[in-house]
Amino acid sequence: MRIPSGKTDQNIYFEAVDSTDLITKKTGLTSFTVYRSRNGGTMTAYTTPTIIELSSANAPGLYALLVDEDTTIASTSDAEEYA
Repeated sequence: MRIPSGKTDQNIYFEAVDSTDLITKKTGLTSFTVYRSRNGGTMTAYTTPTIIELSSANAPGLYALLVDEDTTIASTSDAEEYA
């Protein structure tokens, strides 16, 4: 994913499913551990990940992670990858 330097209002959307059958959607989740890597760097844990469930009724299991940490890229780069 490419995010402009310093932009902190972009989301990564993901679907949470049951770890046993990998099909059943998981709703009501509130605690997450999230890791990030910018430009191939070391995987680093988010300090305070902001994640919301979009709608347990209309889109069960669909969540959005706010990409709001470590988005300022090197001054010599036009863009960097973020995972």
